[in-house]
Amino acid sequence: MKIVKGEKGFLLTEMLVALSLFLVFCAFFPFAIKLTTDGAIISSSLRSLEWDVFLHQLKKEVRLAESVRVTEQKLHLTVEEENIHYELYGNKIRRRVNGTGHEVCLQEVKAVKFEAIQNGVMIAVTDSLQIKREAAVYSFLRLAEESPL
Repeated sequence: MKIVKGEKGFLLTEMLVALSLFLVFCAFFPFAIKLTTDGAIISSSLRSLEWDVFLHQLKKEVRLAESVRVTEQKLHLTVEEENIHYELYGNKIRRRVNGTGHEVCLQEVKAVKFEAIQNGVMIAVTDSLQIKREAAVYSFLRLAEESPL
């Protein structure tokens, strides 16, 4: 058997190392798939939590508002001589006080609809995952003002 100078081949140890690395990667592949699918579940639960926080803040401000108006898909509130606006800005719902600021209240929003109802406002939001959420928010201060004592 002649050995030609510069010719190299794979040794048995090199083949075993390569095979063991391949098997390690194959063993962790199912965990990587599970991790990516669990991320979507976490993301939707975070969106649900974000919706709850947004709704809680909105309910508090509507209940304290002296006036509630809906114009051109914007919600205008007057609370203690401050003008508060909720509006769709890109894919976010933002809150502005007296025309300044940019407080992001809800993210990944595809569409929002504000509708004035008796003693409050109805809000309908569709997010980027096509999940639709609706809520009615009422102002109890105005209910108390209208009812005679």
